[in-house]
Amino acid sequence: MSDKTVMVDKVIRDALKTVRPDAVNVAGGADLSRELGLDSVQVMDLIMEIEDHLDISVPVELLADARTLDQLGAGIVRLIP
Repeated sequence: MSDKTVMVDKVIRDALKTVRPDAVNVAGGADLSRELGLDSVQVMDLIMEIEDHLDISVPVELLADARTLDQLGAGIVRLIP
């Protein structure tokens, strides 16, 4: 794992703790809605936390394609210069 990937993973997991404090030790392959139970508002809250921390803007297309934490992370890594 690259340093950037590790950093993005930590940011996502910290944001997830803010949105769902009970989501602990979640696998990277966990489905955002099915396994984590995030509704659309919680997903948007998660994304806003990530955007604020990384000072980026996550495009809607990335959200449409990302079903798991790992997929979300991979998409976000590509956004960081």
